[in-house]
Amino acid sequence: MKKISQPANQNLLLKTGIHLIILTQLINITLLSNTQSAFAQLQSEFGQSLLEKEPEPSETDPAELTISSHFSNTFNNHIELGLSVDPYTSSLAGKDNPQLAGLINRFGLDLNADLPIADKLRLKLQYIPQVENYTGEEGKLDEFDAFSDVLLSELSFQPVENLPPLVASHRLQRFVRSSDVYNNTERQLGLRFGRVLEYNLRIHRFDDDDSLREDFLLIGSNNHKITGRLQFGLLKQILGKIEYGIENGSYETNLNNLILGITGLEDNERRNDWRHIGSAKLIQVATEGIMFQEEVNFFLNRSSVDFFNFASTEVAASSFYRFDTGRWIRLRLSRLWVQFEGRQILDETGNIPEIPEDRRDTQIGVNAQLNWQFNPYLTLNADYQLTQNHTNEADPLLDFLNYTHTIATLTLKGEY
Repeated sequence: MKKISQPANQNLLLKTGIHLIILTQLINITLLSNTQSAFAQLQSEFGQSLLEKEPEPSETDPAELTISSHFSNTFNNHIELGLSVDPYTSSLAGKDNPQLAGLINRFGLDLNADLPIADKLRLKLQYIPQVENYTGEEGKLDEFDAFSDVLLSELSFQPVENLPPLVASHRLQRFVRSSDVYNNTERQLGLRFGRVLEYNLRIHRFDDDDSLREDFLLIGSNNHKITGRLQFGLLKQILGKIEYGIENGSYETNLNNLILGITGLEDNERRNDWRHIGSAKLIQVATEGIMFQEEVNFFLNRSSVDFFNFASTEVAASSFYRFDTGRWIRLRLSRLWVQFEGRQILDETGNIPEIPEDRRDTQIGVNAQLNWQFNPYLTLNADYQLTQNHTNEADPLLDFLNYTHTIATLTLKGEY
């Protein structure tokens, strides 16, 4: 395989692959935003202790078996699925507007077992099968209907009663879509000491690893990540949390000529990234049921290929009000700045200006969540997210990067 030369064919590559670049850049922003905000948005409660001990098992029944189910309906006006992966066979090939609106219905089960093995040694098993159904775009989203199942096992050992346990974990997820080009398997091995320090190895593989992929976001990778956390009290009602993680990612080389030309990778060159992820939070407990949180999140990606170098900073403020056990509401406001240091923007004519400028995006986000537990067996969760993105891209072909993203989800969860 011969790589398309640069910069001689740069304009040709940009024009030929413009649909690919548009889609993948948009996906990159969407994934980055979701990764940054998920850490704060998906916790059910504020103020978790880093040295939080495992719940004491019942003396009469030390083994615990639980079953729960969930059904959710999500409206998403900005579904991103790596549409450039197969522009020749996908029913969405040639679509001018990459912003897809649709409904996503999910149904799944959660089977948990917490079993004692010996004194101070316990085994946790979890199995989560889930089906996804996509509706929209005149039936064209049907190819993204999916089935996934996750098998998680954790072995915990707590030699000292007043300290958190040492936990070794293994997580295996299989993801299958109607369009099999997306089918993949993810395996994760982990070791952690409470929530203070943890290490994870993630191995991600797509089924067609031997083919030349047309989307650099959908190829296999190996990732090593170490995360450390520190928690401290300020005065009597203020809690501080600091988190830092460092991750190394190494990617597969099965990319075609078009991607090699756009990213600047050489034939069989392996992309290797180092990521630094930092977070600082302050939590104020105003009353028994009212809490406030301010946070700063930082993400820095340093790659062996300049195209993948970027940095982001997010500031956010949250308020949390608890009506009762299992009944709470939360509001989160955020602003995110992203700079792609290896991606120069084009001018209004589609050419690189004499004094090039890096692409920069800013996002404003609003997230509101309501959790209402009707009884110990039935809970309703409503989640609304609004993200507005603005880019400094001047090329009219990329004007759609100035978008508004809305996600609204209703989830009903039953526990048995």
